[in-house]
Amino acid sequence: MGTLTLVRHGQASFGAADYDQLSELGTRQCRRLGEYFGQRGRRFQAVLRGSLRRHEQSLDALLQ
Repeated sequence: MGTLTLVRHGQASFGAADYDQLSELGTRQCRRLGEYFGQRGRRFQAVLRGSLRRHEQSLDALLQ
């Protein structure tokens, strides 16, 4: 049986002129989650993400 892993985007830039981007904290959150998955040997057959910029930035940071 497969496993479904749900991940919400990192913290967005609340109060900024452009809310649809990660804050510095949000970027760190996603990088840390990527490290967590990597240290545990987690591999994924597919990744789906939303179309917002903060979704893309979250996935990019996670993959770093």
